Order: sequence, then structure tokens, then C-alpha cells
Amino acid sequence: MPALNGDLRQLIETDQKAARPLLQDIVARLPKSVEARTLLATSYLRSLEAAPALEHYRAAHLLEPGNLSIRHQMGLSAVAMGDFETALSIFRDALSLTPTEHSASMAALMLHRLGRVAEAVKAYSELLPKLKRDNTEALHILRGMTMLLRDAGAPLAADRFLSELIALYLQNPAQVASAVIERDNSIDYHEWTSIAYKTNLAHALTRSADKPWAPRFPVSFVLPEARAALLDYAKRETGALFIAKPHRGTGGQGITVTRDVTEVADRDDVVVQRYVERPYLVDGRKAHVRLYGLVTSLNPFRAYLYREGIVRFAPDPYDIDDSGLGNVHAHVTNTALHQGHPTLEISKNAAEENIGHIWTLSAYLERMKADGRDVEAVRAAMRELASGFLGVLTAEGLFARQAKAAPRRAFAFKLFGMDVLIDSDARPWLIEAQRKPALGGAAVVQRVNVQLCRTVFEMGCGYVFEDGLPAERIATLAKDRPALAQREAELEVARKGLFEPLAPTLSETPRPQ
Repeated sequence: MPALNGDLRQLIETDQKAARPLLQDIVARLPKSVEARTLLATSYLRSLEAAPALEHYRAAHLLEPGNLSIRHQMGLSAVAMGDFETALSIFRDALSLTPTEHSASMAALMLHRLGRVAEAVKAYSELLPKLKRDNTEALHILRGMTMLLRDAGAPLAADRFLSELIALYLQNPAQVASAVIERDNSIDYHEWTSIAYKTNLAHALTRSADKPWAPRFPVSFVLPEARAALLDYAKRETGALFIAKPHRGTGGQGITVTRDVTEVADRDDVVVQRYVERPYLVDGRKAHVRLYGLVTSLNPFRAYLYREGIVRFAPDPYDIDDSGLGNVHAHVTNTALHQGHPTLEISKNAAEENIGHIWTLSAYLERMKADGRDVEAVRAAMRELASGFLGVLTAEGLFARQAKAAPRRAFAFKLFGMDVLIDSDARPWLIEAQRKPALGGAAVVQRVNVQLCRTVFEMGCGYVFEDGLPAERIATLAKDRPALAQREAELEVARKGLFEPLAPTLSETPRPQ
């Protein structure tokens, strides 16, 4: 048997299809193993299945009631389900067992999300006098209190706590910003998780496919329900290539590329898409672009697309001959899948933007420009695609439900990822969406993402009352909530850096697929 905390944890990250049944078998044979239960729960969280994760964390908790880490994971699972009452109960229970700043901070945030503002203010107020500012939780507590007091109509008091947060940020901007954004994306509005399910994304994109603003995406079939439609489509599109992806696959795991859909049509765990057969190639290799979007306000709606991004290449030359279709190293561009590949090259120099198999978007577009492509047109098309994706989420009702779920500032700005393929005609295709884009990785990835996180932090953590602000303006902001929201918007735009505002209304011009 693999070492529970070594090989199996690695297996969860690299091969969920193999890890899940193995862990289930271990739990069946060792029902009193806390380690086995928590690893099985972790595997469910890794595939964004919060309900079964909570079930197995609860089972582990019953076996080891004093384990604070398990209680925290239970609470985070409840947050991921959007069950703030249960999460509050779990964090309060953890707080009574072993008082920690994390339990207290999360309990206060849950009160904020539940609209119990006075209780939340009391919870933060009891915590702050005892809080050491070098505690890792201090960032989240100070920011939580700031946003809570703005929602409570006390922006002057909020800025006093914000000043402490900014002081910590100025001491170590990269570390503070990354920690704040990482936490925000871990406890975002729970329905964002649905976009990471390939099944849900395919359904949502298909429902909006006839809209003029819909993003370009491959024709998709969710199996088993769309099996007949897939077979019928394949008969009409003789010779077409298809790609099958597990519903909840991550890191490029379990992907199949084929011309014969009967090879995958009997599966009940995949989304099958028409393969984009003519991608733009660099030195004969396929790549995908990671774009970063940001939603900062729901009413009025404001969103942005970051001008920089990450491009990941397959290590082997692109090959759609029958002999080459089975080579994942030629067709799958997720770097994690290629660890150990003999030709995989990842530069350790953050200044190298076009070396090896991970580039910046800027370097990629420079290469496209050298190849005669209109890169400004490509950028415009990517903005349209991002707007269209947000239009899909709007049509699905996600933003309306989030706006009703909690007070305005109980959720932070939402950073999300879009994986995009550029075809040989320089058209972007939306391939997947990432609810929680990874912020670490190769040197150049970290360089891009540190600046990204700093910008997001500064957009959302600006002083409302700056020095020299006229007294009448201060008085207005202190009592006028719409004026306060407008002031936040002004500060946000002033600090947007490489973020480009997305069009407030979606294009009405149909775009060919």
C-alpha cells in the first residue's frame, strides 16, 4: 500500500481517476483511519465536490474530535456549498475547542455573509485588541472589519482598520497581496465552482450559443445524455476530430483525442467536444492561453480583463495523424501533465518570457505579430470573449443570486481564469474556465501573478478618505451609501494597472463559429 501521506497525496494531484477508488477501498478496509478519511475528503475537494468532502471530514472528525485542522476543513467545505449557517456553527465549535484567530475570523465573516452585521462587528471587535499584527490571520481580519464597517455605514471607522492593513502591505506587498487574493478565491461565492465543472460549463455555453454575444467555444456534448446527438453529429461531420474530457478532470488528466467517437460514446463521465484542429502553432507546438478576469461590482456591474497572461505549450510537436492522436504530450497543454517529460523546458529566470514551454501572453503575441497576425485584433477578440463569458454567467443568474446572498462587501473581488485556444486564423476559443486560477508555479508565472495580485489588492483596498479631501465631501461619503460606492469605483479605476474594463453591454453583432 502506498504511504498514505506521501504517494496517495501525490496521486490525488496527478490522477484522480486512479486515486478515488483506491482511497475508497482503503477507507472500506480501514474505517477507523482518520488519515484515510481525510485523504478521501481531500480528493473530493480537489474535484470540487464539497458535499461528499464534508461527509468524509465529518466522519474523520467523529474519529478524532480534537483535530482542529479537520474542523477547519469541514467549515471550508460548508462555505464551498454556500451553507453559511453550517459553516458558522462549525467555526464557532472549533473556536470553543481551541481558540484560534482563523476560527474567529471565519466565524465573523460568516456572520457578515448572513447579514448579521451587529454580531459580526462585535466578533471582530473582540478579536482585534488581542490580535498580533504579525499573525498571518491579521490581513484577513483587518480587511474583513474594513469591508464590514463600510457595509454597516461607518466608512470613517473602516479606514482606520484599512490603514493598518495597508501598513502591513507596504512592508511586503507581494506576500500580503498574494495571501489575500488566495484566501478570497478559496472562500468566494460558491456558485463560481460550477464553472469549473466541464459539464456545467458546456451546458451553460450551449444554452447561450445562439446569442450574438456568446463566446466562441467548441460544439460540446455531455455524456451520457447527449450520446445520440454526438453520434448523429459525427455522422454528418465525416472525418472530424473530437476530444473527450472527464467531467471533473483537472490538470489535463484523462483526456482522449479521437476521430472515432464510438471509442468514447459509451462513457458516462466525459464531455466530448469538436476538436479545434487548426491551432496557431509556435515552432510546431500547440499552446493555450490563461487569461485573467476580475469582477469587482455586481450593481452596477464592473469587470475587467488583464492584459498579461500565461501561455503553456505541449512539449511534443502537434500531430493529428492517426499515429499521433494518442500522444497527450502533443495535444494536452497542461504543464502539470508533462512533469518528467524529457523535452519539457521551464525557465527558472523570471525575466525570460519566451523560453521553453511557459511564456507570457505578451511574448506570445509578439511572436504572432512577427508571423503577420493583427495582435490588437486578437486582444479585442479576447475582450469580446471575456465579455461573452460573463454574459453567459449573467444569463445563468449567477450574479443575481450572488447579489442576494449577502451584503455588498461580504464577498471580495472575484478573480477568475479562462483557458483560451488561438486558432490558425487568430480567433480565440474558450476551452475551459477556472474558478480559482493557480497563483504559483514557474518563475515567469510567479512574476506575472505577483503583479496581478498587487493590482487586485490595490484596486480593492484604497482609502475612501484621503488627505486633503474637502470636509463636505467627507460628510457626504460618511452618510451617503451610493456616494461611498461611487468613491470605491473611482479608486478602483485609478489603480487598475493592466486591467482593461470590459464593455458594460455585450456586442449585438453575431460572430461566426
